[in-house]
Amino acid sequence: MIRIVRADVSLLNAALAGDESLAKALGHDVAPGWASFTEALQPTRDALAAPGADPRWGTRFFVTEDPRELVGWGGFKGPPRDGVVELGYEIADARQGRGLATAATLAMVEEAFADERVVAVIAHTLRERNASNRVLEKAGFRFDGVAQEDGETVWRFRLDRESC
Repeated sequence: MIRIVRADVSLLNAALAGDESLAKALGHDVAPGWASFTEALQPTRDALAAPGADPRWGTRFFVTEDPRELVGWGGFKGPPRDGVVELGYEIADARQGRGLATAATLAMVEEAFADERVVAVIAHTLRERNASNRVLEKAGFRFDGVAQEDGETVWRFRLDRESC
């Protein structure tokens, strides 16, 4: 259903150049609106290009198989800290409602728990019932309270290794 492509600096450079450049670099179509948080592309690229950056804990592109198309992006917000890694994701509006975000989240959870250091995966959402909460719940996450992220109060969801 969905394939996870680990982004490297060249793919992020292509994404910054625009959808046509990214489609050429990937070798397939790019869904319009695959990234609504385009302001995050440059800092994401810069973090990956920094000395000592570990791409295992960075950005992922979400690609459908039939048809082969980039439909969204997300990934990990850095390496595990105290055994916990955070993930995030988004799917193009026109491709939502097809289980793609859930599939991408499950693939990232599997990837995270393949590292023995990871004991839990967390994610944050807006403080309201919405599609993101539902994606996390379908992937086995449970509401874990409120948190502060970038000066904003958000809901935290958590999935422990022992729950899988």
